[in-house]
Amino acid sequence: MNGKDSQTSSNNDLAAALAQFNSGVTTSRQLDKEAKAIAKAERRRDAAAQNLKELMEQETSPEDKAVAEEEYRTAADEWTRLTNPDAITAEPSEEPPVEASETEISASEEPTENASAAEEAEDQEPA
Repeated sequence: MNGKDSQTSSNNDLAAALAQFNSGVTTSRQLDKEAKAIAKAERRRDAAAQNLKELMEQETSPEDKAVAEEEYRTAADEWTRLTNPDAITAEPSEEPPVEASETEISASEEPTENASAAEEAEDQEPA
C-alpha cells in the first residue's frame, strides 16, 4: 500500500507542478499581449500627436484639425485605458464639440510643442 500511496502522492505533486507551470505560461502570454497592445496604442498616440502638430503648423481647414484632434484624443484615451485600467474615463460632455475644438485650436497655435506637452501630462499620470 505504501507504494501506491507514494505513487499517488508523486502524481498529485506532478499535477500540481504542471498546473502551476501552465498558470505561469498563461500569465506570461497575457502580460506579453498587454505589453504589445500598450506599445501599439503608444505608437498610434504618437503618430496622431505628430499629425496634429503638423496640421497646427500648416494652414489647414478647421475640420481637418478637428478630425486630427479627435484621432489624438481617441488614441490618448486608449493608451490611458491600457496603461491605467483603474482610471475613470469621463463621459463626453453635452457641449457641442465644435466649441471645444475652436478653443483647443486657438490655445494650441501658440507653441508648436502642444502635442508633446499633452503627452508629457499623460505620462505623468500615476500608473
